[in-house]
Amino acid sequence: MAIGTPNEPNLERLLMQGIAAAKQNNKQAARMIFDQVLSQDKRNERAWLWLAAIEDDLKERRRILLTVLTLNPQNTTAKTMLEKMDRAVERAEAHSMRIGITLILIVIALIGVVMVVALILVNR
Repeated sequence: MAIGTPNEPNLERLLMQGIAAAKQNNKQAARMIFDQVLSQDKRNERAWLWLAAIEDDLKERRRILLTVLTLNPQNTTAKTMLEKMDRAVERAEAHSMRIGITLILIVIALIGVVMVVALILVNR
């Protein structure tokens, strides 16, 4: 949408209503409003960013943030949000890896104990 079009004040008002709904944690209403804004202005970075902020599905949030960066590769908010998501994934993966290694060590230790007990019983 070109700047200064007659519909711009209404679009801004609609966007502000969506932001208010998002701040009140009314995600369903906010999502509907942001969808309305984006149906009129597909390049509205603020609507995309707020849509990302209320999105619970991580794949969808990532897709939305990448859309923002396609519109504006310099958008620091989208970059920051993606970096936080990446760090959270890295922490979760590292935690899972530690749990997996711990379980493997426990299984190895149990196998060792069973083998020692079996050898003791066989040699009696």
